[in-house]
Amino acid sequence: MVRLALTFFACWFLVVTSVSAGPLDVQVKHVRTPASAVTATVELRDVLPDRFRKLIDDGGVLHLRVQTELWESRPVWDRLVYPAIVRVFRLGRAPAARTISITDTSGTPPTPLPDPLPVTVDLGNSDRVTASERYYVHVVATLGTLADREADAVGDAVFGRASETNGLGSLGRLVFRTVLQVSDYLQSVTAEVKSRRLSGRDVLQR
Repeated sequence: MVRLALTFFACWFLVVTSVSAGPLDVQVKHVRTPASAVTATVELRDVLPDRFRKLIDDGGVLHLRVQTELWESRPVWDRLVYPAIVRVFRLGRAPAARTISITDTSGTPPTPLPDPLPVTVDLGNSDRVTASERYYVHVVATLGTLADREADAVGDAVFGRASETNGLGSLGRLVFRTVLQVSDYLQSVTAEVKSRRLSGRDVLQR
């Protein structure tokens, strides 16, 4: 019986290890308050699985959705401190380009896709964090394809229409909370993680 239990545990451990080592791995690296806002630094590895690479090589486009939340850890019901922050990135390859590029919501020019990919998120004002409480960051990252209609709508929401040149449009392109839902993807891969519990005092470190 003991040998059977050990064998089961070993198999379970291998399954867990293989899942965590799969494509699109996400980790929470830092949660700090360098200024007035609580900032989380998220790191994504193996962003482009092989099954999606051919799609880009054939001229297709992928969208990477990163949803980040700060939660207060409580004995019964955890509390969401801020509304979820959603950022969407566009992955593609320009004609005749050798490298795959990524464009973020700030509207900056496309840059080569790094591995790992760091993502810094301003979660909200620090006055909602109490030094004596405990907190954790929850991140859900989804990479996938969209129908052409949804892709156009996402492009307008993320980067703005060509006619939008006012400050409000620029702000909308920089920070937004809801752009697309995970259910909008035709095919996708998702990674989810919760950080370790942190004291509010640690979160408020500058």
